[in-house]
Amino acid sequence: MNQYSPGYLDVLNNYPENFARFITRIPGVATTTDRNAVIASLTPMHEAVLAEGGIATKMLRRAQQVHGNKVALVGDIGCSYPVEGVDGLFCGGKADCCLGIYVADCAAVWIFDTVTKSRALVHSGKMGTQQNIAGETLKAMYKVLGVHAADCIAVISPCIRPPHYEVDIVSMIKQELEEAGIAPQNIHDSGLDTAADLETFYSYRVEKGNTGRMLALFGRNPQSSVE
Repeated sequence: MNQYSPGYLDVLNNYPENFARFITRIPGVATTTDRNAVIASLTPMHEAVLAEGGIATKMLRRAQQVHGNKVALVGDIGCSYPVEGVDGLFCGGKADCCLGIYVADCAAVWIFDTVTKSRALVHSGKMGTQQNIAGETLKAMYKVLGVHAADCIAVISPCIRPPHYEVDIVSMIKQELEEAGIAPQNIHDSGLDTAADLETFYSYRVEKGNTGRMLALFGRNPQSSVE
């Protein structure tokens, strides 16, 4: 399943303690306008990717994803999932949980603190980006975990882009990450347009809602001995 560990995630996966994946379109799985139904159909393959990485399904942590700018700290125990009312999740560097965000044109943003090893995964579509969810996530990470944005690297997933969409959310996300303190050279864009490649990606806009969901994953690699 190495296809779910694309080159643009190498900047994260080159750290042996990281498990970063982006599960794209899964051939043979029928799409539907029912989000919950299609996610249920995709779940066995998603769980297989977790299992290949040595991560138990029960360690997956998800957000409700309401197109807002609220984020939540998660860990190995705690609240029920998905966490209601949030679009971003973050955790400390020693947490064994794995963060998960569904997307089908919106961007997923991975954030990694190279010092504390804290991680975040953010759902940043048009509305969330306009509300500066990336910046809000970094503020929360600093307040709760002492994360300094200057120590962080970020990756922006494949997402819809001009000319297929009237809003350049990637440029906005980059600006928000920079304004929050991440150095421009530490912000990495996949450069891929979900609307331009339906063999590889799902696109809510192009497929008019009759589509699936990609799954971004970010956790601690249990096969790593790094503490």
